[in-house]
Amino acid sequence: MLLFLPYRTDRTTTRVPIVTCTLAVVNVAVYLASLSDQQGIVASFGLFPAHPSMRTLLTAMFLHTGVLHLAFNMFFLLLFGPDTEDALGRLAYLAFYIGSGCAAGLLNVTAVYALMPSAADVPTIGASGAIAGVLGMYAVRFYWTKIRIFWYVGILFYPLRWGVLSIPAVIGLAVWLALQIAGGLYSVANPLAARVSYWSHIGGMLFGMLLAYTFRLGVEATKEYLMASASAGLDSRMTSSAVRSLHALLDHDPANAVAHADLAKAYALQQDPEHAIPRYEEAVRLLASEDRLDEAVDRYREMKQFYRNARLPAPIEYRIAMHLTDRGEYASALEVFAGVSSSGLPEAEASLMRMGDIHLLKLNDPRSAVVCYERFLSEYPGSAWRAAVLSSLEAARGGSPGDR
Repeated sequence: MLLFLPYRTDRTTTRVPIVTCTLAVVNVAVYLASLSDQQGIVASFGLFPAHPSMRTLLTAMFLHTGVLHLAFNMFFLLLFGPDTEDALGRLAYLAFYIGSGCAAGLLNVTAVYALMPSAADVPTIGASGAIAGVLGMYAVRFYWTKIRIFWYVGILFYPLRWGVLSIPAVIGLAVWLALQIAGGLYSVANPLAARVSYWSHIGGMLFGMLLAYTFRLGVEATKEYLMASASAGLDSRMTSSAVRSLHALLDHDPANAVAHADLAKAYALQQDPEHAIPRYEEAVRLLASEDRLDEAVDRYREMKQFYRNARLPAPIEYRIAMHLTDRGEYASALEVFAGVSSSGLPEAEASLMRMGDIHLLKLNDPRSAVVCYERFLSEYPGSAWRAAVLSSLEAARGGSPGDR
């Protein structure tokens, strides 16, 4: 006796798998309700290849022949469903699950008609076709996720050897698909002896894989795994590995701000400012353009820790300084504004005025405000803000700061 039973993956979901749990509850409830007249219910709601219908395509996927049939299907649904639901979203996942069950049923009907018409009056029931669709999508979207598998070799229930192995999902599920194809070919040769609807499994899994490739979920998986590899490389200071992963990630997703930032950090750890600083600039620019200003500030400060004298373009630094002001970090804002004020670019004029305002209105330091305002008037005598600065200068020299 040889047994392989997957029992866990190395992923954790970010939200409660409400749809997956609800589907499991519905399947159990339908099974319990069918116990009083199982043959009659299967006759009415099972999928018969000889006379299929849209109604029975749907109803058959919620019927089961026995406790073990139900238990194995629900076990696999609860093992692989939560991650898939997490990736697709609840409504899309529910529609996908129903679609997989229907696609599985249709392929089974087609295979029976074309290859084994003698089994056309044998009903097909069970959730395994829909769950096979989940497995197909899982094999594409989470292809490198590790699956923990318990294996057992014995004579009946006398164990000879057993253990646990961990393999990537794509390998484990590819083996499962190969077994279903082998079973499907066997059922063609022995249509009435086969007790498992292998063609439903094949149809569901192929449907799940097709949809996953159509919506480029494999690319999403690749980006996720590359980011995880890069993060692990940075954490262990294996910067060369991190750099390779991040460059590969940016080939797929060139506007990924976090990838640019992590690549900048990797280059900085390699003491390579020529490559690090431009990556920091791109990361901060992208984060600011996405209004992720707290993250932009964090990456700007990280750059400054490595390269104290490094500068970013004035428009970016000006926006960083404005956000620091909004956060009440006035000393840090003044430091950034000071750098911008010496740039000679359009943002320099506004930075000088902002510096004066911070000293006067936020830090109650009119003397420093006077210095900023006088410098502003000296350097920008024709400014459109001249009247406002003169008013603020008067307040700093002796009046109350007031509100502006």
